[in-house]
Amino acid sequence: MQFITSKNNSRLKELRKVQQNKSYRQENNLTIIEGPHLLEAYLNEKNDFLALFCSESFNKNYPEYFKKVWEERIYILPDNFFNDISELKTPMGILALIEIPQNDSYPNHFHDGMYLFLDKVQDPGNLGTILRTSQALGHKGIFLSEQCSDPWSPKTLRSSQGFQFQLSIYQNVDISNLISHGFSFVVADLNGQNVFDYNFAHKTILILGSEGQGITTDLKNITYDEISLPMMNNVESLNVAVSAAIIGYQFLNQFNR
Repeated sequence: MQFITSKNNSRLKELRKVQQNKSYRQENNLTIIEGPHLLEAYLNEKNDFLALFCSESFNKNYPEYFKKVWEERIYILPDNFFNDISELKTPMGILALIEIPQNDSYPNHFHDGMYLFLDKVQDPGNLGTILRTSQALGHKGIFLSEQCSDPWSPKTLRSSQGFQFQLSIYQNVDISNLISHGFSFVVADLNGQNVFDYNFAHKTILILGSEGQGITTDLKNITYDEISLPMMNNVESLNVAVSAAIIGYQFLNQFNR
């Protein structure tokens, strides 16, 4: 274990860059997970990390948490130092610096099931909720357009409860590159067919737009159906994460009857 005694420590400076700078995260393929739950979710899938930071109080209260093989990568901070770098209102005393899992290429074959294409969904809370719901529904993959919120930002990771580590996520996707893979495309639109009367194809991509602008990706080369959610009492739209959940459950229900 190493003890950090200065706020100018190079490791702390790197942590702040990873927290605050999306470009730095992406260029260096790094992110932060904070709290025992997220760390355990990550270790269940990857079983490794670059560095582990914990407060003196956490180290004192939970000495059994640490494995001997981790010793060279553990940094102990005074509680006030840790509280300064924590992004939680109530810091839990432990966080880890990790490498972002990569999906650099598509598989040779996409299996049947539902996939999402998210077009410039920019709110990290919404994105995290969608990812968590996708894991619950067994979605086969998540495609993110350019200018989508960062799925590996600390805030999105907290919102999703770390289910990114179990999902196939593809970033900066040009939707035209998916045409040749045998997908049927469905767009959520106010004027579309009632989703509860719609028959989904076995291998479907649901296209969802951003909270403010809707779908801005050029779909002129895509053949797609439009579906809608029936609404009452002058409500015209739902939050994108809510829409994704309702449509996803209807897809699941159709094939589990």
